[in-house]
Amino acid sequence: MIEFFGTKKNLRVRVAALIPNQKNEILLIQQKKKNSSYWLLPGGGVEFGESLTEALGRELKEELNLELTNCDFLILNESIDPEKKRHIIQVVFSVEVKNLVPVISESEKSITGFGYFSRVEIKKMDLRPDMKNFLIKNAIIKKGNFVKSRWIAD
Repeated sequence: MIEFFGTKKNLRVRVAALIPNQKNEILLIQQKKKNSSYWLLPGGGVEFGESLTEALGRELKEELNLELTNCDFLILNESIDPEKKRHIIQVVFSVEVKNLVPVISESEKSITGFGYFSRVEIKKMDLRPDMKNFLIKNAIIKKGNFVKSRWIAD
């Protein structure tokens, strides 16, 4: 929670990695929270005082034992709860890692799976934030895009 002008608001800054394999499929992780299960780009929250790229490297290492070797800013994605209770700003990077085979950390409780998926497969998935249309339409993803996502309730 962040306090703005004396009012607490739930604003989350998240970093995410778009990691393609040799077939140009995209790495997604499956997450279970509350009673729902959905897919998302690997990554996580930025801690205060941590740069975006530091946070991304830390999250990839902690969750999937992936070592970040290169990253470039790709997309700024925003998703706002229609009831204005939650607001997510996701900064997505095009990422290269040392090894393309993730290993889920034993201490990771919310990640239940992962896989590399084609854009055709992604179209049918519950992806959060909902960036499916952007990922599907942009076979060659250009850097520096802003994508607004509709909010998906749990």
